[in-house]
Amino acid sequence: MDRDQLDAMSIDELWALHTDVDQVLAVKLTAAKRDLEERLDQLGWRAEWKEPGKKH
Repeated sequence: MDRDQLDAMSIDELWALHTDVDQVLAVKLTAAKRDLEERLDQLGWRAEWKEPGKKH
């Protein structure tokens, strides 16, 4: 998608695109985090991640 295509989109279309990209990135980030945690586990490390808003 190039700049001209983005410029031609309405606010609603841009927001829908933003939402789609957000969902795709969230899935990819979750998968990458899971893969990294599995690798750490294989190495004998235990990852204790503190997520914002959660108390451990």
